[in-house]
Formats: sequence, C-alpha cells, structure tokens
Amino acid sequence: MNKQELKGLFKKNLESAALSIFDMGIAWFWSDARIKNELPSKINNLELIKNSSQGNLIIFKHSLHLELDARILGMQAELYGVGREHNSPYMHKIIDSGRKRAVKDTATKKETLRFIKWLKKGKNVLYAIDQDYGIKHSKKINFFGIPTYTITTAERLQEITNCNVVFLDSWFEEGVLRINLEEISKNNVIASTEMISQRIESSIRRNPGEYLWHHKRFKSSLGKEFYKDAR
Repeated sequence: MNKQELKGLFKKNLESAALSIFDMGIAWFWSDARIKNELPSKINNLELIKNSSQGNLIIFKHSLHLELDARILGMQAELYGVGREHNSPYMHKIIDSGRKRAVKDTATKKETLRFIKWLKKGKNVLYAIDQDYGIKHSKKINFFGIPTYTITTAERLQEITNCNVVFLDSWFEEGVLRINLEEISKNNVIASTEMISQRIESSIRRNPGEYLWHHKRFKSSLGKEFYKDAR
C-alpha cells in the first residue's frame, strides 16, 4: 500500500477498534431476542456444523468483532471455545462469563485433554490460532510475506480426533454481520498449518480494517523491538 492507502486503513482500523467495545457489550450482555431484532446478520453453510457426526474444529481469525461472531453463531449451534487464560484471575472470570453467553463451555489452550474430548464426542470447538504463542510447538510459516511462528495444534488435533476443520470467515457489509463457514478438510484428510494460515491471510486481506492488528503477531520472529520501532 502507498502512504495514503495505509492512512485510510489505519483510520478504518481505529474506527473498528472503537466499535468492538460495543460489539463485545452486545455479545456478552444482550439477550438472544434483542440481538435477533436489532442486529442484522446472515450465516452461510450452517449445515456444516449442524449436520456433522464428527467433531468440528472451527478455526476463526482475530477479527475485532470475534466475540460477536461467536455469539451470533452460538445462537444457532452448540459451541465450545478455546482461548488464552488472562493474566489476571479477576479479568479471566469476567471474560469467561461473557463468552459463556455464546459457548456451552470454555477451556484454556493448556487444557488440551478437555477440547480433545469435546472433538471426539462430535462437538463444535472454536479455536483462533493466529496469535504468537512462542516458538514451542510452532513452525515458521509465511504470513503476509514474513516467516512467522505459528502453532501446529490444529494438525495434532486432527490426527488425534479425526475431526473436520471448518473456517469461520466474518465481515460487516452494509450494516449486516456476515458469517461464512467453509469446510477446509474432512474424512481424515489433514488440513496443514500452512493451508489454514493461508486461508486466514486471504480472509484478512479482503477486510483488513476489521482485523486485530494490535496484538503482536510477529514478536517471536521479528522481536519485540520491532513493535517499539513501529511507534
């Protein structure tokens, strides 16, 4: 992008970040009826996770409205969620309580056995892998042209549970929250970390202003100093 395009993207991202505060409030505190009446949304291919006899690992990116994405989808299908434990036990309790408006139960990324059991029982499990969890259990994959450490958990979960992999894409279009479910693999065919990462990148490129660029995705590959210099 040229400087003018970058400036426009930066402005759009700031606007989306501000709106995400309200999106989170809607996701955590509004009733199902109020959401249905006041928030237009459309889900494509819902049958992928409602008519499946196998567990579904639902990969989704860190959009700025991901809490709302999960709540809207959770109103239509039974979901379970995996996330990072907050450093503050008090904040973790608040976040977990809010997220359980969308999902039946949650597990931290360290509680691997819990979400393995969910997948083996045929449940739908939400997991966002587009964060920097360090070098351990990760491999370098090109992400926006940068060799970036990416966790390989999705591959291992498929090998252990024979689950399907579904990608959740989401974006706002003319005031409507659109959610598209796309089957990446099924019938014991492994979706590689590279394949999943490329799908996430492709989704971000279409709506870059709605992505959570604030988190340090490249800290293990470019170093923390990169973000200090970027300021």
